[in-house]
Amino acid sequence: MSKPVEQNWSEGVSVVIPTYKRPDGIRTALKSLIGQHAGDRLVEIVVADNDPLASAKAIVSEYSKNSDIEVIYKHVPEPGVSNARNGALDVARGRFIAFLDDDMDALPGWLDELVKASLKYKAAITFGPAIAVMPNKDDPLNPYMAPFFSRIADAPEGYITKCLGTGGCLLDLSLCEMPSPAFNPIHNETGGEDDALFHHLQQRGAKVAWAIKAESYEIVPASRATAMYMWKRNFAFGQGPTQTEADKGLAGLPGILKWMIIGVMQFGVYGPIFAVLKAMKHPKHIHYQNRTAQALGKFFWWSSFKQKLYGTNATTGVNV
Repeated sequence: MSKPVEQNWSEGVSVVIPTYKRPDGIRTALKSLIGQHAGDRLVEIVVADNDPLASAKAIVSEYSKNSDIEVIYKHVPEPGVSNARNGALDVARGRFIAFLDDDMDALPGWLDELVKASLKYKAAITFGPAIAVMPNKDDPLNPYMAPFFSRIADAPEGYITKCLGTGGCLLDLSLCEMPSPAFNPIHNETGGEDDALFHHLQQRGAKVAWAIKAESYEIVPASRATAMYMWKRNFAFGQGPTQTEADKGLAGLPGILKWMIIGVMQFGVYGPIFAVLKAMKHPKHIHYQNRTAQALGKFFWWSSFKQKLYGTNATTGVNV
């Protein structure tokens, strides 16, 4: 790799990896960054270890000995998905922030393609395809589960309007009017911190780009490839738009009512289909289960129905 022209971080790239008790996952994520570059820009890796026992420290230390990219280890002992991401951002020096989660494997050229697309389209937020790799290749549910874990825009390279998940995305901070903190700690246990940030940025004019060549794999653990996990996560996902309106106070009341009505209508469509397919033991029932859960989440959005999937409630991982 050629020597960076710039010796400061005004044009640099920080690859942020939050991690929580996933030794194999963090090893895979770090290994996938070997040989990654962004032209002649300075690149660093920031690992935010959200385990109070700092279990990733030794792994990161060992990796950094042979890495051609500078690695910064940040211990964030207070469990929570927002805490982990914010902790990494506190020490990241780059203009560009690329997020890679600890259950992801970046394919060659991933980082360079993200940065090139961001610059080409002057986009504040740039996404690349994250393709799910399921734990049991013979599971008949896979064709219906994998799309939930994958993050793929059905579009050519260029501008898109819909935001995907944080893992596999890039922020150009010079074009972002960031909140403080970037990821709201209210989402520490429930998730949705990325949706809230992206909504904030888009409301302030942020452009969103799709970098179709910036590919990565999402390695789905067996503990998440279950009907129970998918129900809880989709229920939480469904709560997102209603909660966004609720955060506006009284001004959000029309939006709350709109999303609750949409939830009821969707339940009326997806619920019966789910029930029939489940009774028939058809594998596609998992798709309609997810739709039904999202519909109910839009209606039952308040705090007593919050799904606590992260922070002290997590078993592994900080992302979807």
